[in-house]
Amino acid sequence: MVEEYWGLKEKPFLNTADPRFTYRSDDFNEAYARIIYNISEIGGGLTLITGEIGCGKTFLANAIKNDLEQAGHRVILITNPIFTQAGFLRWILEGFLEGSGIKVPRYRVKMLSLLESFLRESVESGVKCVTMIDEAQVLKPKVLEEIRLLLNLETEKEKLLQIVLLGQPEMEKKIEKMPQVRQRINVRYFLGALDREETIEYINHRLKVAGAEKKIFTDSAVDKIYKYSRGIPRNINNLCQNALFAGYSMELEKIDKDIIDAVAEDLRMV
Repeated sequence: MVEEYWGLKEKPFLNTADPRFTYRSDDFNEAYARIIYNISEIGGGLTLITGEIGCGKTFLANAIKNDLEQAGHRVILITNPIFTQAGFLRWILEGFLEGSGIKVPRYRVKMLSLLESFLRESVESGVKCVTMIDEAQVLKPKVLEEIRLLLNLETEKEKLLQIVLLGQPEMEKKIEKMPQVRQRINVRYFLGALDREETIEYINHRLKVAGAEKKIFTDSAVDKIYKYSRGIPRNINNLCQNALFAGYSMELEKIDKDIIDAVAEDLRMV
């Protein structure tokens, strides 16, 4: 009902990683380019991307995954990395071997041997093997040590396994306490919030994808959205989605700044 009222075909501000709604800000494009460069050109092994909660790291990870898979590479995306050391290794193997009919061994030594053989065969055939870990700040030190050891698997020219860590800023502090891991990072980037103009473009992009044919938010409303959200996409989504419902329930023609003020107060963003 809400979407029909505003002339939309679907919900434009859900916090899900639907690639159609991905807005590529300058920061997004820079982070994307650095990851792809490290994987495709350098083969350097370990990339670290950090950013505040809700800044689009998951959208970035999914965009990378989709594009690399379309190019014929193998990509595993881990979104809840709460593992033991052995569990992490098993997860990677099961991901790469899915559909092959090959059974993952029980013991670590045999798992490592199988993984190395698989990675070498892939690299020889021109296929990159990439493991992307979202919410990497929750990784246990022993799992980070396992990542370091996996990066020892290499040819003369490149690492056999490319690993991308995406996490909240506290990930940096965890890495600093482990110099043996920190020294393996050859590409790192901080994914920042949107600026005001990007916030406007972000809102318009999502509305357009959802089928909007008219202006829904006034300029002053957008200013308020930027103020309360601080340019963080997840906050923008929450404000806008709630504002659409409020405007619908009040039978408004447009969403104005007063609605955003009220919604922001309800969401404890004031």
